[in-house]
Amino acid sequence: MKKPLDPVEVYAKLKARIEENKFPIEPVYFELANKIFPGDKEIMPRIIARMANAEQAKIVAALPDPDLPPSAGRSLEVSDAFARKLGMDRAVITKHIRELFEKGLVFPTKKGPAMARTFLQLHDAALGNPNYDKSLGRIYYDLWGSIEGPMTKPVPGNLPAGYASEVRVVPRWPSIKDVQGVQAFEDARAILKSRSLIAVMRCGCKASHTDRWCGIPDESCITVERTAQYNLDRKTGRKISADEAISIIEKYDKFPTVHLAVNQRDVTQLLCNCHYCCCLAIKVAQKSRFICEVDPKKCKGCKVCVERCQFSATSMKKYEGIEGEKAFSDPDICRGCGSCVITCKSGARSMKLVRPIEHVPESLSIY
Repeated sequence: MKKPLDPVEVYAKLKARIEENKFPIEPVYFELANKIFPGDKEIMPRIIARMANAEQAKIVAALPDPDLPPSAGRSLEVSDAFARKLGMDRAVITKHIRELFEKGLVFPTKKGPAMARTFLQLHDAALGNPNYDKSLGRIYYDLWGSIEGPMTKPVPGNLPAGYASEVRVVPRWPSIKDVQGVQAFEDARAILKSRSLIAVMRCGCKASHTDRWCGIPDESCITVERTAQYNLDRKTGRKISADEAISIIEKYDKFPTVHLAVNQRDVTQLLCNCHYCCCLAIKVAQKSRFICEVDPKKCKGCKVCVERCQFSATSMKKYEGIEGEKAFSDPDICRGCGSCVITCKSGARSMKLVRPIEHVPESLSIY
């Protein structure tokens, strides 16, 4: 892992690059951007302008195809009538739509191809395909990164009380393997072994922060089932076995990474390996059912846990009757990721189950 950078300074340089690379925007891009990010006239129109040329934007603005028969199902096809209305060759339209699908702007739906419905859907789809890095350019990723602001470490209390976050922390398996009461939806190995299709892909969050310093490999987003198939169809993912996926997450145990998944019990979309320097979701991730506890008598005071904690839950303090400062984990702040536990060489840190099963919702829709 590289030396931490000043997030405010990094963001200032990013904004300066955006200012230096401003380009004129046609009205159609404001129209499309307003569907995704209402009111934004600076960033989203430029993002879409990088994704779609003028001819492609004209196609997207006309979607979905009102003349496509229901029998077409989920597809990227359009009707001859649609092509005639646009005055374009149907084969050319199909080629454009395929490219926009691979870039993440267009999705196959029951009504045929259609533009992404939400900001989150577009974000997750539009940043993971390295095949278009050259044509999109660094400015494209800077634009995405600028939306999130300085990537500062999460601070205590920034998760609103009663807020059901779209993502949850999944503890790193070695930290909870000896705890009684662990559920299958908390065991990363069990999650991966239960999936019939797995694909690993470039993490879009990491791609959108070109000055990130965590050092975590780009290929760190593990997708499963329909999400995996979607990324394989777009040529953004690489199919892997459950054992290969487990090897990947074990490799990332050495980094101060946090597993994040959609905040529901059945992991049907993805299992990420995230760091606050390039992942905004960490700031609002729901706590796991665990907290970390410290035995100060075993602690050697190395402060590795302080460096690894991404939530400012770990600090050093003086304990009565014990010489020197020892580690302390604040149970109110700790989100139970287990990252500090698995690298404590003195065995002073352990995980404790403190929340009921109901803490993790049975289901949740984020798109």
